[in-house]
Amino acid sequence: MSAHTSQMDDIRLVAQPSALPVTELFVRLILTDWSLRPMLEQTTAAARRLVEAVIEAGNPKAPPFVTLRLRLSAEVLLVEVDDDVPGLPEPKAGPGERVGVEHGVGGARTTWCELALPGGMNARQVRLPRRQDRRTLVDEPVSGDPVAADPQVLERLLTRLSGWSADG
Repeated sequence: MSAHTSQMDDIRLVAQPSALPVTELFVRLILTDWSLRPMLEQTTAAARRLVEAVIEAGNPKAPPFVTLRLRLSAEVLLVEVDDDVPGLPEPKAGPGERVGVEHGVGGARTTWCELALPGGMNARQVRLPRRQDRRTLVDEPVSGDPVAADPQVLERLLTRLSGWSADG
């Protein structure tokens, strides 16, 4: 893996089956944002496969967290999944993929999958969106206390996402 990163986005999820449609949606949004739609099918399959391995190996009664990261580096798009689930099997590479695992401290690990960028382009040639500072839509408390999410809103969101289909 190359050390130079041109762009990166990530999302942290609870490793439950509802994380799979969120994974697909995240990949779709990021690749559209990065103008890499031709890579959508292969990247979605790789991300889903890596996240699904954590879900299947985790304890459903106390599901672990998983971080999904997409990163542009050199001539590749990297799909990375961070977890701390012991005993996960080594990932299997799909066509045109290179995969691996980096082990960290305390059982943490990063499973990664490299996908070549289309047409021989490199990360610096990928047309990225212009991003400006964004203000949060949630009123920030004057006290400095963190803003808590409304559990009912989160439940409705997760219910809707669990019924989401990539075909829909």
